[in-house]
Amino acid sequence: MLRSVLLSALLALPALNGAPPLRLVPGSTRIAVRSDAPEREQAAARLLQEWLRKAARANSGFDIVAPAAPATRSGAMIEIGTNPRNQLSRYGFAIRRAGRKITIEGGSPVGAFFGASAFLDRFAGVRFYMPGDLFTSLPESARVEVPEIDIREEPYVQNSMMSGTGGMRGTGGADAMAVRREEADWLARNAAFRKESPDFSHQHSMFQRFPPERFAARYPEIYPILKGTRYIPSDPHDQRWQPCLTEPKLVDAAVESAAEYFREHPERRYLSFSVQDSRVHCECDRCQREVKAAKEKSTALSAMNARFLNAVAERLARNPATRDRTLVYIAYSEVREVPPFPLHRSILPVVVFTIGDSLIDKRFEPGSHILEQWGKVSHQFGNHDWGQGNMYFIPRMYTHLTSRLLREAKQRGLEYGYQHMETYPNWGLDGLKLWVTARIWWNPDVDVPTLWKQIAADLFPGGSKEMEAYFDTLHRLWILMDNDAERKLRKWSNQFELRSEEQRSMVKQCRNLLDRARAAAKSDPERRRVELLSKSFRLSEHFFDLANAREVTREQIETARRYAAETIAKDEWTFFNAGLNPPELMKDIDAALAVVAKGKVR
Repeated sequence: MLRSVLLSALLALPALNGAPPLRLVPGSTRIAVRSDAPEREQAAARLLQEWLRKAARANSGFDIVAPAAPATRSGAMIEIGTNPRNQLSRYGFAIRRAGRKITIEGGSPVGAFFGASAFLDRFAGVRFYMPGDLFTSLPESARVEVPEIDIREEPYVQNSMMSGTGGMRGTGGADAMAVRREEADWLARNAAFRKESPDFSHQHSMFQRFPPERFAARYPEIYPILKGTRYIPSDPHDQRWQPCLTEPKLVDAAVESAAEYFREHPERRYLSFSVQDSRVHCECDRCQREVKAAKEKSTALSAMNARFLNAVAERLARNPATRDRTLVYIAYSEVREVPPFPLHRSILPVVVFTIGDSLIDKRFEPGSHILEQWGKVSHQFGNHDWGQGNMYFIPRMYTHLTSRLLREAKQRGLEYGYQHMETYPNWGLDGLKLWVTARIWWNPDVDVPTLWKQIAADLFPGGSKEMEAYFDTLHRLWILMDNDAERKLRKWSNQFELRSEEQRSMVKQCRNLLDRARAAAKSDPERRRVELLSKSFRLSEHFFDLANAREVTREQIETARRYAAETIAKDEWTFFNAGLNPPELMKDIDAALAVVAKGKVR
């Protein structure tokens, strides 16, 4: 049905010893997993069964059996499990074939699941590009064959997260109102969600680390002096405070808090001590002296925060129960600067910056190179990326910049501990970038243009050339737009400005490519895919037209709003909040329309 050859040829290892490929026939191929296996291993078996059937165009077969069950005389056995002897990390996996037996083993049950998904990708042409069956590829041929292979893989980015997808909150947990099963499945199948606990957060955790009901009576000094008075927060959601970073007893409280956390969760390896989401800091005499002695307030506070973390890390390293744990902190707001001294080896800084703005923010230039700066003080690195669709009505394609960042980090020998991306996806506008991004997180050495070519070939076989050109044009358009003005969240005043004839021409080219791809579609599913992307991009075109015209009519504004309300807001796979919370989406659309039309209505 769909071509699936480019990436498989690139990633699958050549057959060993010239052994002929093993064909997986539905009626004679079995999938073995223990009946008492952890749920993720059983889910891996179900995933294989469902999608091998679809790849082979079969309604049955690929039966799930116990490992002790005998293989059929001429069939194959796919065995799924966890093998500690493989010495794989939690998310790593190994896939081997010897004769008629294929084994998929993970460093943990979740690693086994990732291995099953990777097996489908490489040997069955099944790739989960976007949530739901429509954007899942199947091979052109129903013949599924596996060479004799021996694959072992570990992710480069050790932990990762896409918040706003599947209801996942960046501060931990999930928003039950926004959970979409298709998105949650998509995250798992693409190994995009790699956190040891959904409740773990790398950000704004000081209330959780120092709950007043536990520490205020014994350590009142750890809470800040604000406007001359000791401030002890009472609300977990209160962001307008920070602990006193110069108070020696804060280290005692932090060590106690960390020890208890790891005692309650011995399986976990990460704990965050991250500032609250505000610029409010302690005003005691000690803190004030350090701030006044520095050239910049952020320089002083960044050093104070790092000194506190180093002291905690040193104490935890002396305790056998906590010496192999990692302390995470968010380099953000007033503690965003690189510390003037090395961080303890157990500390992972998660540096907040938008990868899509890397060029305009000069993140790769000598003297301001983000990896060069942080590499001087830390062997670990993490990033919090504002990669979202929510509050944007333009496509933001920059996977080549993500690839550049991670490749350079790997080349410099940095341990990439965590990647967080705020996604809140506009699936129909630029959602396919998330599949490519997840691949880069796993292996920075993948060739990004080849991945986009694979998407075009798999999902748009009739219009593959047009769609490949469309994706490339969107990438170039974002760079041109972002280089002349940073396009911020909800900054409707410049988000839609096309400041050159080249930019305006590229928008028209995108429309032409989408129209040609729709005309070239070979099947109804392919046509529906193009139509989703096309109608989503149409909203951007409305905003581009209004924002770049000298005068507009009320009819033009109403036409754009009606299109948003009747076409976009009702289709949950176009923009974030569409289908789930249309009033919230329309609130932003109305605000954007008011700004771009201000002073131009005739």
